[in-house]
Amino acid sequence: MTTTAGHGATMVSERAFVKIATEVAAADDRLAEKPRVAASVSGTVAAVRLGIAVRYPAPVRQVAAEARERLMSRVCDLTGIAVENVDVDVRLVSEPRSGYGDSPHGS
Repeated sequence: MTTTAGHGATMVSERAFVKIATEVAAADDRLAEKPRVAASVSGTVAAVRLGIAVRYPAPVRQVAAEARERLMSRVCDLTGIAVENVDVDVRLVSEPRSGYGDSPHGS
Protein backbone atom coordinates (compact mmCIF):
# COMPACT_ATOMS: atom_id res chain seq x y z
CA MET A 1 0.00 0.00 0.00
CA THR A 2 1.83 3.00 -1.29
CA THR A 3 0.60 6.52 -1.72
CA THR A 4 2.59 9.18 -3.46
CA ALA A 5 2.55 12.80 -2.44
CA GLY A 6 5.01 15.22 -3.90
CA HIS A 7 8.58 13.97 -3.78
CA GLY A 8 8.25 10.67 -1.94
CA ALA A 9 5.99 7.78 -1.19
CA THR A 10 4.32 6.73 2.04
CA MET A 11 3.85 3.05 2.85
CA VAL A 12 0.88 2.04 5.00
CA SER A 13 0.78 -1.59 6.04
CA GLU A 14 -2.55 -3.40 6.20
CA ARG A 15 -2.06 -3.80 9.96
CA ALA A 16 -1.54 -0.04 10.38
CA PHE A 17 -4.54 0.63 8.15
CA VAL A 18 -6.74 -1.57 10.36
CA LYS A 19 -5.51 0.18 13.53
CA ILE A 20 -6.21 3.61 12.05
CA ALA A 21 -9.67 2.51 10.84
CA THR A 22 -10.44 1.09 14.30
CA GLU A 23 -9.57 4.37 16.01
CA VAL A 24 -11.63 6.37 13.50
CA ALA A 25 -14.63 4.06 13.99
CA ALA A 26 -14.31 4.23 17.79
CA ALA A 27 -14.88 8.00 17.79
CA ASP A 28 -18.57 7.66 18.64
CA ASP A 29 -19.97 7.81 22.17
CA ARG A 30 -22.98 5.75 21.11
CA LEU A 31 -20.84 2.61 20.81
CA ALA A 32 -20.76 0.21 23.73
CA GLU A 33 -17.31 -1.22 22.97
CA LYS A 34 -14.32 -0.96 20.67
CA PRO A 35 -15.29 -1.66 17.04
CA ARG A 36 -13.97 -4.70 15.17
CA VAL A 37 -12.35 -3.90 11.82
CA ALA A 38 -11.13 -6.15 9.04
CA ALA A 39 -9.80 -4.77 5.78
CA SER A 40 -8.67 -5.87 2.38
CA VAL A 41 -6.26 -3.36 0.88
CA SER A 42 -5.09 -3.47 -2.72
CA GLY A 43 -2.76 -0.63 -3.67
CA THR A 44 -4.57 2.60 -2.88
CA VAL A 45 -8.06 1.07 -2.51
CA ALA A 46 -9.61 -0.74 0.45
CA ALA A 47 -12.75 -2.61 1.43
CA VAL A 48 -13.62 -2.66 5.13
CA ARG A 49 -15.82 -4.86 7.29
CA LEU A 50 -16.84 -3.03 10.46
CA GLY A 51 -18.48 -4.61 13.51
CA ILE A 52 -20.05 -2.22 16.00
CA ALA A 53 -22.05 -2.60 19.22
CA VAL A 54 -24.57 0.24 19.43
CA ARG A 55 -25.97 1.30 22.80
CA TYR A 56 -29.75 1.15 23.02
CA PRO A 57 -31.69 3.45 22.33
CA ALA A 58 -29.32 5.08 19.81
CA PRO A 59 -30.68 5.21 16.25
CA VAL A 60 -28.98 2.16 14.72
CA ARG A 61 -29.35 3.19 11.07
CA GLN A 62 -27.95 6.65 11.77
CA VAL A 63 -25.01 5.34 13.81
CA ALA A 64 -24.12 2.81 11.09
CA ALA A 65 -24.42 5.36 8.28
CA GLU A 66 -22.29 7.90 10.13
CA ALA A 67 -19.66 5.25 10.92
CA ARG A 68 -19.52 4.27 7.25
CA GLU A 69 -19.16 7.88 6.08
CA ARG A 70 -16.57 8.72 8.76
CA LEU A 71 -14.48 5.69 7.79
CA MET A 72 -14.64 6.45 4.07
CA SER A 73 -13.67 10.08 4.55
CA ARG A 74 -11.32 10.22 7.53
CA VAL A 75 -9.31 7.05 6.83
CA CYS A 76 -8.64 8.25 3.28
CA ASP A 77 -7.49 11.63 4.66
CA LEU A 78 -5.13 9.92 7.11
CA THR A 79 -3.73 7.16 4.90
CA GLY A 80 -4.27 8.18 1.28
CA ILE A 81 -6.07 4.86 0.75
CA ALA A 82 -9.58 5.22 -0.68
CA VAL A 83 -12.14 3.18 1.23
CA GLU A 84 -14.55 2.17 -1.50
CA ASN A 85 -16.75 -0.21 0.47
CA VAL A 86 -17.71 -0.52 4.13
CA ASP A 87 -19.91 -3.41 5.27
CA VAL A 88 -21.29 -2.71 8.74
CA ASP A 89 -22.39 -5.46 11.15
CA VAL A 90 -24.40 -4.03 14.03
CA ARG A 91 -25.18 -5.51 17.42
CA LEU A 92 -27.60 -3.66 19.69
CA VAL A 93 -26.55 -3.55 23.35
CA SER A 94 -28.85 -2.58 26.19
CA GLU A 95 -27.16 -1.05 29.18
CA PRO A 96 -28.49 -1.65 32.67
CA ARG A 97 -30.65 1.12 34.05
CA SER A 98 -29.21 3.12 36.91
CA GLY A 99 -30.67 2.50 40.35
CA TYR A 100 -31.25 -1.26 39.83
CA GLY A 101 -28.80 -2.46 42.45
CA ASP A 102 -25.14 -3.27 42.18
CA SER A 103 -25.49 -7.01 41.83
CA PRO A 104 -24.75 -8.48 38.39
CA HIS A 105 -28.09 -10.30 38.66
CA GLY A 106 -30.10 -7.16 39.48
CA SER A 107 -31.31 -8.39 42.88
